[in-house]
Amino acid sequence: MEILYIILIIGLFVVVIYKQKFYKSLYQDFTDGISIISENKIIDCNDTLVKLFGYENKKEFLTVHPLNLTPAFQPDNSLSCDKAQEMMNIVEKTGKCKFDWVFLDKDQNEKWIEIDIVKLKKTFFSKQKFCMVWRDIDLRVTVQKKLEKFNSNLEDMVNHEIEKNKEKEKQLIKQSKLAQLGEMISMIAHQWRQPLSIISSSVIDLQMKMVLQKNDKRLLSYVEKHLTDTESCIVSLTQTIDDFRNFYKPTKLMQQTDLSTIVTKAYDMIKSYFQTCNIEIILDKKSSKKITVFENELIQVCLNILQNSRENFLIKEIVKPQITISTVDVDNGVSLSICDNGGGSNHDIIDKIFDPYFSTKYEKNGTGLGLYMCLKIVEEHHNGTITATNTKDGICFKILLQN
Repeated sequence: MEILYIILIIGLFVVVIYKQKFYKSLYQDFTDGISIISENKIIDCNDTLVKLFGYENKKEFLTVHPLNLTPAFQPDNSLSCDKAQEMMNIVEKTGKCKFDWVFLDKDQNEKWIEIDIVKLKKTFFSKQKFCMVWRDIDLRVTVQKKLEKFNSNLEDMVNHEIEKNKEKEKQLIKQSKLAQLGEMISMIAHQWRQPLSIISSSVIDLQMKMVLQKNDKRLLSYVEKHLTDTESCIVSLTQTIDDFRNFYKPTKLMQQTDLSTIVTKAYDMIKSYFQTCNIEIILDKKSSKKITVFENELIQVCLNILQNSRENFLIKEIVKPQITISTVDVDNGVSLSICDNGGGSNHDIIDKIFDPYFSTKYEKNGTGLGLYMCLKIVEEHHNGTITATNTKDGICFKILLQN
């Protein structure tokens, strides 16, 4: 029986020794620093913690007070001693606490360390002890700060690029309008040709009448009729100039109007020129809803699409060119369709016609900005949509705008 007790005691002793060696090995080989704190002093630690702070050995490290391992102030400008006491108060109340802290190694280099403090169970007659786990997070914090700085710089870069794109867009709109200006001048010249011819003929006719019929009483009524005709022509010329001047006047304010009014203004600007080209334009204006838009920009969209159709008619030599412009009210908005019988676009390029600088015009006369600017104006300035689809006879552009 005594032998059995001896064997049992020896067995328990072996187990205790084994466990002691096991926990000591675990304590020493742990990848994070571990220390035991009592009365605000480090009374024991593993070698990992000693190496973390760059000291030669444990004996040297244990002579350093914990507060001497920290700078006077933490990054949030709080006193290290006050903040340390605050953390210890939390441990006393809750039994544990976790926080990030800036420490100083042996060479006074700052190092970010994550601290886990656990309040140990107090044994008989022993002083209160705490276990601290020290985890090196210096690399993580450094990367995080670089990432935050990068994100901050990235936001500035994105805002800068947005501003550059806005400026570029303004330049594109200006370039597109300048390209249209040449076409408009041709229209003005055409629309002025006939009135100027009438005025010239009237003046010559009056001069001849005045020379040949000085004493004719009917001369006065004849002169009055020609002056009335001349005045009518001058009014027509003035109206033409006003129409184009107002179109090219910069408009920064949105205004309420309806699609039918926009279509009418665009049509009045090109009808004479298109009639000369034997292009029939059919208007089907059924929209009456008021919408808030940049009127001149939408007129530009209509003119761009109409000019594309006219050039396509000329290129393909369409015998009876025809364009139908339709406006209609739809749910939550209005719809504008401009369809022609110009044979449509090739299936492999119709998806590209709204791309910037994409052009199919002869002799490289196209800037490739017309339809691209239509897309920008409709989508970005009016939160609408614009699509182009081939039909049986040609191509149809459809614009949807919300109220």
